[in-house]
Amino acid sequence: MTSPTRTEREQWGTILELSTRMLEQAEIRDWDSLTGLMDARDKLLKLYFTQSDSVARNEELREQIAMIQENDRLIVELTKTNRELLADELIKLQKAKQTVNAYQLQMQRLELQ
Repeated sequence: MTSPTRTEREQWGTILELSTRMLEQAEIRDWDSLTGLMDARDKLLKLYFTQSDSVARNEELREQIAMIQENDRLIVELTKTNRELLADELIKLQKAKQTVNAYQLQMQRLELQ
């Protein structure tokens, strides 16, 4: 098995950094930045594995890939939680709107009397 070149190590470092930044963006719910980071990381991953198949068998690399997969799992979980929170907020807003509309209707009825 050949050792990774300096360029391959730098590419892999960038992939790991992007993966960490993706999780950070998901935690703060910055979905726009998350999408850009994910696209950049995916392109680098494809390039990296096209250039260095033998490095993929390295134990350290396997551990780092597992970390990336765990980060991706957490991102999906955060995205799902955010979606559920937004749905709950929408229901609350709809109920508040109904309450305001009912109050307005009642005020109009009182004004007409």
